[in-house]
Amino acid sequence: MKKQMPEDLIEKSLFAELVQTAAIDLLPNEAETLCEELNGQMEIIRQLEAIPLDGNISPVIHGNPYPFDIRCGLRQDEWIPFADPQSIISQAPFSKDNFIVSPDVPHQRIG
Repeated sequence: MKKQMPEDLIEKSLFAELVQTAAIDLLPNEAETLCEELNGQMEIIRQLEAIPLDGNISPVIHGNPYPFDIRCGLRQDEWIPFADPQSIISQAPFSKDNFIVSPDVPHQRIG
């Protein structure tokens, strides 16, 4: 028996559009599992949002401080060619004229 999901979670129709836009090839059972996992993550976020916090707590919107005096200097931007680029290109599903070819993804507005 599946849990009943709140209305504000990602519906299967929206999930199918996202999968199509991302050009991901999923089997039906994989799509079902991934959608459930994504909605599970959304539920965790909602639970975290529901935790009461003191209004005087500032949000952390940055990482740890990294003072200038301990930072490494910038390195020179130097191009070093890879010895065998064809070995990388040969691993791509499609290539043409030594370039990796990606499938055309139609652009559409979601929502």
